[in-house]
Amino acid sequence: MEQAIIISRLLDKYEKSRHLTAPGTTGRRVMLRVEKRELPEYNYEDAAIRARYNRAAHKLERAQLVSTEWVTAKPVISSVILNLDKLEPCYALAGRTHPRELASRAVALLSSRLGQAATPWIAVWRDEAVRQASQNLRMPFPCKSLPLLEDLVAALAAYDALEGRPIAMRVLSSQCFHDSKLFERELRDPFLKIAQKHDHALAEACGQAPMDMRAQLAFLGIHTQPELYALAGSCKLHTAAGIIDVAAAGSYGLELPSSVIDLITAVDLRCTQRVTFIENKTNYTAYLVSEMQPGELVVYHGGFLSAQKRRLFGMIAGAAPPETQLRFWADIDLGGFRMFTQLRELIPQLVPMRMSAESVTAHRYTGLRRSRSYLTRLRQARPEFPTFSDAIEKILEYGVTIEQESFLS
Repeated sequence: MEQAIIISRLLDKYEKSRHLTAPGTTGRRVMLRVEKRELPEYNYEDAAIRARYNRAAHKLERAQLVSTEWVTAKPVISSVILNLDKLEPCYALAGRTHPRELASRAVALLSSRLGQAATPWIAVWRDEAVRQASQNLRMPFPCKSLPLLEDLVAALAAYDALEGRPIAMRVLSSQCFHDSKLFERELRDPFLKIAQKHDHALAEACGQAPMDMRAQLAFLGIHTQPELYALAGSCKLHTAAGIIDVAAAGSYGLELPSSVIDLITAVDLRCTQRVTFIENKTNYTAYLVSEMQPGELVVYHGGFLSAQKRRLFGMIAGAAPPETQLRFWADIDLGGFRMFTQLRELIPQLVPMRMSAESVTAHRYTGLRRSRSYLTRLRQARPEFPTFSDAIEKILEYGVTIEQESFLS
């Protein structure tokens, strides 16, 4: 056991040195120095432990795997130096695989399982991971072992094969691993780390408003349970089984599970003069009771657009008659401006509602006080949001942003 510990400690240092990635370019020795606690298991003040490690060091030296240096006139090891010409038997003794071999397996795995990946953020990560493994001989981010990489690649390949179709997280896990909880238990975090870094739409959505892991997965189309989309007012949804008349629910509205969206064959807005998207659920509910008008469809926006929600909103916008007014109401802040911009990419005729400079002025006394750094970021981002230029000017003047709840007080 002591021999394996000594060798494993030496290999740890070797794998962090230039000897691994650029052999022959440095003359520094790979060594463990006892006085610097680089072999903490070697407690030389304990005679039994010292004797075991001394015997182990002698055996390793006789096998030409290491060389040793000793404290003068004492049976105490000073340092142990790795023989770089004997790496193969060292790895065998430690029960480890050389990083070059692990990197080669990683590259082969990535190329074979994800070589044809069509999901842009997966393809970008694959290329970066191949480059990282090839050049640095390390497991690609965020994996620390080949088994974890194998499972993660399996999950990514299965997700890519969905081609944007939503799926329940436990169904995905069961299909990949015959274990409905493995994805959540071991892969959810690294899966999301990759998506957060390389999926620009997800990164932008996270920047608009805080999103927990469940919301981030839902954004990607992986649901712990089906999303519920709330809407009320003038709208009929056609499916093969019949017609859903949203207006029949009155001011209570309906909540549709995301799985229903695939069943919708047409949206009927022929009697609709106005569509109002409201980001905040509290304001959405209050609006239904006190402000919704005949001929109006009110839709709860909910802060981010998953693939299914984007599809529903797109169908609504596509069904709206040319003269229909389409409005969006959110907080008057950076997040609200970004959400409006994102939704208007889907609905070009969209206009803001209650997000003007006048609204900032009217509600400034109940506004949310903002830090100097936030106001600086807002000032720098101002050219991105020409629609809200006047509102931003007032925010900078008063030092506050306006949450939607202010309109209810």
